[in-house]
Amino acid sequence: MQLRVQVRVHDTLAAVPAADWAAVAAGAGLYASHPWLSLVEQETPGRCRYLLAHDDTGLAGALPVYLTADEPNRYYHPGAVFRAAAPGPDGGYCVAGGRSGYRTEVLLADRLTEAGRRATVAALLDRLAELAAAEGRSHAYLLHLTERGLRQVTGYAGDLTPVVGYSGDAWLPAPGRDFEDYLAALSPTRRKTTRKELRRYAAHGLSTVRADPARELDLIARFARLGNEKYGVEEDEAELRTRFERQYAALGDHGVLFVCRRGPVPVGMALAYRWGDWLYLRASGFDHDAAAGAYPYFNVVIYEPLRYCYENGLRGLHLGSGSHDAKAARGARIGPLGSVALPAAGAPRTDPAAPTARPGVRRYWEQQFATVPHLLDQDLWRPWLGR
Repeated sequence: MQLRVQVRVHDTLAAVPAADWAAVAAGAGLYASHPWLSLVEQETPGRCRYLLAHDDTGLAGALPVYLTADEPNRYYHPGAVFRAAAPGPDGGYCVAGGRSGYRTEVLLADRLTEAGRRATVAALLDRLAELAAAEGRSHAYLLHLTERGLRQVTGYAGDLTPVVGYSGDAWLPAPGRDFEDYLAALSPTRRKTTRKELRRYAAHGLSTVRADPARELDLIARFARLGNEKYGVEEDEAELRTRFERQYAALGDHGVLFVCRRGPVPVGMALAYRWGDWLYLRASGFDHDAAAGAYPYFNVVIYEPLRYCYENGLRGLHLGSGSHDAKAARGARIGPLGSVALPAAGAPRTDPAAPTARPGVRRYWEQQFATVPHLLDQDLWRPWLGR
């Protein structure tokens, strides 16, 4: 029997009740949640569309879409992955899944059967291709697809070959019942190194305290700017403060701030949000001159938040992309992230990726597997590197 799935399009997430959205987004984490995506909508320099798939039972799936011409985050610009990505007549692109968090997948209700999941994904991606065509775009781009997202999209059309990223999605589980169990799960060498990092942090007179983000917005903005500068991103501190103020308004009850201090003086911070069973690290930054040689990043971004997870019964930390080798060495599981260019309806099925893109990524990860084979689950990665 053919499953009937209809897709409706909304111009704002405010038109979708939060409880309805949660029914399809619950398993996808913070960055697919109604409050987070409502925040993203406020900050989107363009138009938003929300594709909602309904079957005979109710809401079955969803997919956010962003029609933007001026994407401030270069990692969400299609041209960063697909060098031949062409804008539409208005200079804009069609990006589906998300504009932050580096985790894209088609949102599906848990109640669906395998056939229902396939039908819902197909209906949503068909409608996405139609939307891209109506907007004059040659492709719709699904950037930073998770492993599950990659399976969804390539299952829809086997000729959609992803471009895997140079970094993965890091999750650090909290094994056992307390921080000592985490240490015990590490290799002897890594356990010795971790204890050294903990001792050095304390020996430099540093400590970590927890604070209410609402009371420390200036501090958060100041150190977030320093953290961004480390990676070559220049942002205005006042604009950062406004952004974090919006985050608090949307997610205040979920926020926890870890402040690194030398005596009474703050020298760094990590901002995280608790969502579901996980703690999501969102921002960090340090005065590295004041904390030189004390391993502030690992203590404030990993070890203290992990203690928080144990104290609050959480499964662990979402550490996101970047620095995957250091995160994997401390026990994180690194999942693949990849991007796909979906041709617009009626458009030629062209590949806007550079000819060297996929071979270059494959060589990089093969080198990683050879250098640190014990830190990466190659079975997760190889199916996508060989495509």
